[in-house]
Amino acid sequence: MSATESDDRRAGDIISNLLEQLHDPVRLRICVIAAVLAVGYFAVYSPLHEKIVETTKKLERDKKLIQLAIKMEQLQEQYDKFEDRIPRNTDSKEWVQYMLDGIRLFPLKLVRFDCREPKRVGPYRAIILKVELEGSYLEMDKFIRWLESNKRLLRVDEISIAPSRSGKHVTVLRITVLGLTS
Repeated sequence: MSATESDDRRAGDIISNLLEQLHDPVRLRICVIAAVLAVGYFAVYSPLHEKIVETTKKLERDKKLIQLAIKMEQLQEQYDKFEDRIPRNTDSKEWVQYMLDGIRLFPLKLVRFDCREPKRVGPYRAIILKVELEGSYLEMDKFIRWLESNKRLLRVDEISIAPSRSGKHVTVLRITVLGLTS
């Protein structure tokens, strides 16, 4: 017998032995399941794996963009609520005049009024006004309420209320106001 015939006979014996083993239903089921899994992995999942990874990354990026768009809409809604409270094209002189007009509404004595250099706050400028007033506590309360409820967007940065040094029944109000302008 030649070597090729012997190799063919061994291969035939292996195949016939395998076929004999597959006559057992449990072993047949295991082989079929293994074959289906192998075909599923190599024929379906493996070629699509890159597309799945790419699609997952794109989905995550799109979710982040949607969240950003929602946040932008919320910020735009918030901005729309106070947009009319930020005066356009105003300077420090106009803010000083506005504050003086507000102080004149109340019987308060203006002791000191300083306007500091404006600071950049994002796309806006903040006009810094330091004011010292004398008067009754009730009138100062009314003035602070006017600051809180006026039509312009401003912030009381510092406030101190103390009795007057002169000993009269007068109160001293020191206040730092930041007015926002575009």
